[in-house]
Amino acid sequence: MKRLAWIDTAKGIGIFLVVWGHFYASDTLKIMIYGFHMPLFLFLSGYLYKVKEIHFLPWLRKKSKQLLLPFFLFQALTLLVVNGLSLVASGELYESPITLLTQFFYLDGDVGFNSPLWFLVVLFNVELIFYLFNRFIKKGQWLFMLGMAVLSLVINTNEGTRIIFGLHIVPLSCLFFYLGFKCKEWDVANRKLWDRWWFIICGLMGYLFIVFHVNNGQIIGFRSNNLGMFFIFVVGALIGIFIFCSMCKKIGKSDLWGRFGRHSLFILGTHYFFLILYAHLIKMMTGELAQLSYPIWATLCLTIFAFVFYTIFFKGIRKLGMAQYFFIK
Repeated sequence: MKRLAWIDTAKGIGIFLVVWGHFYASDTLKIMIYGFHMPLFLFLSGYLYKVKEIHFLPWLRKKSKQLLLPFFLFQALTLLVVNGLSLVASGELYESPITLLTQFFYLDGDVGFNSPLWFLVVLFNVELIFYLFNRFIKKGQWLFMLGMAVLSLVINTNEGTRIIFGLHIVPLSCLFFYLGFKCKEWDVANRKLWDRWWFIICGLMGYLFIVFHVNNGQIIGFRSNNLGMFFIFVVGALIGIFIFCSMCKKIGKSDLWGRFGRHSLFILGTHYFFLILYAHLIKMMTGELAQLSYPIWATLCLTIFAFVFYTIFFKGIRKLGMAQYFFIK
């Protein structure tokens, strides 16, 4: 089985969990999902990272096209949709012009309504550091990463802190990215231990024990540094990542999950628009504003509906020959 097969499966199931966690999920579900879901994507990005001899400007153009261009396009679409609806409903903008401007360019550590877009900018920052890291630090790389770990710990003492371009998240993000890169280098994924069901079950039980009891049921806020106990969070996230990847290796190649995995960037940037739709439908049917959470079966149905739509949309876009315009591979 090719390496990319299970990784696409992992990205597909992972983005499903991300969306499910955002669609009015209960606290219990959020504790389970948020404990590892963003570290997972950083880890997988590091796992897929290839060290190449490429000059800085070509690298910058490539990564800007891959990460920053989608960020600004999704931000522009969000700005038009959210403020257009707000103007129709109330005659006012969703936020003040200065707030919209700072959020659009991620200048105050907040990206506005479409909050998942922070990941694209932070990943760009991480890959920029990693590019410079591999180009100029040939020896003692572990010391640099140790420094990142210490910096992460220091920043974590100020929960809720948000800095321009998400720089407050970058040190911790670098650690998960680096661990993914080293796991590929050490060929960790092909160790027989990870394929043992007893190991997967024990690891899953350990993960649940950590997130619910050891970390006191903390609902992780990765982008705001609300992590609970720092070391406990990191250990729990790594256990969650390894167990999740082991399960995805068991699944192997999946046309369904692989498709979602390859299109995870588009899903990341657009799934919040479903929240607008759902909020309006809930208000129309009940006469009340949407609640913060609903039963698991209800949120699962909302998530499945979104992914059925994505399946139909991706097929239609491919038939029209327009996939490249929607960041669809």
